[in-house]
Amino acid sequence: MTLVRMYQPSEMQRAFGYRNLSELMNNFLTEEKVCNNQFFAIPPANIIESKFDFRIELVAPGFEKSDFKIDLDIQLLTISLEKNAVENSEEKFNLKEYSFNSFNRSFRIPEKINTDKINAIYKNGVLQIILPKKEDAIEKPSREIKIS
Repeated sequence: MTLVRMYQPSEMQRAFGYRNLSELMNNFLTEEKVCNNQFFAIPPANIIESKFDFRIELVAPGFEKSDFKIDLDIQLLTISLEKNAVENSEEKFNLKEYSFNSFNRSFRIPEKINTDKINAIYKNGVLQIILPKKEDAIEKPSREIKIS
């Protein structure tokens, strides 16, 4: 069994609630929306499986570990971050290619995960969540059975 990302509405649907394609295209390339990177607010993730665990690695540089919130509700792991950029009214951006945005990502956790031992580490801009497998879910090496 593998970890499966839950369906979430696109950034466009969540942020702007566009009803149709023409409405989207009329507003898509305005300077404000492109420069604020509002369509790129969800950080990318890798899911890695080893013999003993799964690891979710989420690239989110520029934050503190206290900015993240990780919740587990039954078999749904949700990673969220609430961060608003501090605007200084005395300064004006001549170029703004990035900003800090809030995000929310959810992953369905298989039943073979020991949910009591889930651990998280944030180091060098990468949030790593370790999901250890239950003892009975760890694959045993093949062996020969002697006939007595």
